[in-house]
Amino acid sequence: VAGKLDDIYKTGKLAHVELDERALDALKEFPVDGALNVLSQFLESNLEHVSNKSAYLCGVMKTYRQKSRASQQGVPAPAATVPVKGPDEEKIKKILERTGYSLDVTTGQRKYGGPPPNWDGPTPGNGCEVFCGKIPKDMFEDEIIPLFEECGTIWDLRLMMDPMTGTNRGYAFVTFTTREAASNAVRQVV
Repeated sequence: VAGKLDDIYKTGKLAHVELDERALDALKEFPVDGALNVLSQFLESNLEHVSNKSAYLCGVMKTYRQKSRASQQGVPAPAATVPVKGPDEEKIKKILERTGYSLDVTTGQRKYGGPPPNWDGPTPGNGCEVFCGKIPKDMFEDEIIPLFEECGTIWDLRLMMDPMTGTNRGYAFVTFTTREAASNAVRQVV
């Protein structure tokens, strides 16, 4: 397991200081083959927008435990019916450069924005958040953000993810800077 961790450090995807004791201790609780599988999944992940890699590794471990438990009980673990295409990273990079927002990826959600750069207004209140359901499972921010930007200034967008499949859960929460923009989104994005 230590050798696999060394391999991950050598890739440059992870620095030793980015893993806290909690994540390392949790990893030690796995049998060797399980720990190696978890580290392989972690290494294959796109960590570009992951700000807390230790928490992300803990999420990978939790998902691995859930899949293992399901298979031990004879329940087939949920699987993506088609390979997950993932977002267009080049489009996301352009959106982030244009807006100055950040994208924070965890195992359960992908959070874009909040607050807008140089924001000096109040925090959005009641009526500024919109629930968006029935999102295709293979759709990401590169396609969702441009749709909602047409309605008004986005404060933040939280796309909920299914860690078992790598797809989104089919819904997101979009908070706008004003109630008017939120109302506009409800009218336009139906």
